[in-house]
Amino acid sequence: MRATRQLPNETLEKAESPSEPTRVQRVQARTVPVESMEYHLFAPRRAHDPLLDRAYDVWRDVWHSTFTEVYGTARVFSDEFARQDEIGVLTVGPHCISVTGLRCLDMSLARSREDSYFQHWPVDEVNALGTALIGISSNTAVHPDWRGSLIEPPANRPGEPERLSFVTIALTIQRFFASPADYAVALTRNDRSINRVAAALGATSRSRIILHGADTDVVRWPRNPVASKDAIVGDLWRRRHQG
Repeated sequence: MRATRQLPNETLEKAESPSEPTRVQRVQARTVPVESMEYHLFAPRRAHDPLLDRAYDVWRDVWHSTFTEVYGTARVFSDEFARQDEIGVLTVGPHCISVTGLRCLDMSLARSREDSYFQHWPVDEVNALGTALIGISSNTAVHPDWRGSLIEPPANRPGEPERLSFVTIALTIQRFFASPADYAVALTRNDRSINRVAAALGATSRSRIILHGADTDVVRWPRNPVASKDAIVGDLWRRRHQG
């Protein structure tokens, strides 16, 4: 048995806080119809796609900017991106607007429990994961030009728009619901209100730490249908590109 498992291509129909350089001027928040967006899932160790290359550029530049702001200097290593089981990418036309890493760990194995992902976690919280198969959402990055964007629901499903941050994380959790993972976990940057987004999607806060200079919650999602009931998330999930 391996310490990491590839996320299988199961679907719910049968039933987962740096393209071009991102140093760009911020613009007024946009409103985007969901029909103009697409959701992609890539296996980074196998995929050869220009969109995945652009997603890496966004991921690298956003995290380089974050680390430079906090520490004064930064060097971002690609293995934190490449070691993910999948990379979730939201696009509008040719533009990569958000990126998230997805990974599963079998916590019955010592090499999973001792994974560097848990280096900042309280020991008690790692132990509390037991021997479950867990989904890990990490390394989320939103392109600076698109932060604060509102996503409009499908034309045939009137409703309120959702923020891009909500949709990005909700799709990640939707992916874990379509896998055998017992539950999903993440570290949320509270200065970006990601803890509130996680709570709105059914997560519970287990602990609080300081990470990269910001209050950060250790959160856990049970298997629940919160994300799947959202019309915007459901539309993007049904039209996803996976493989």
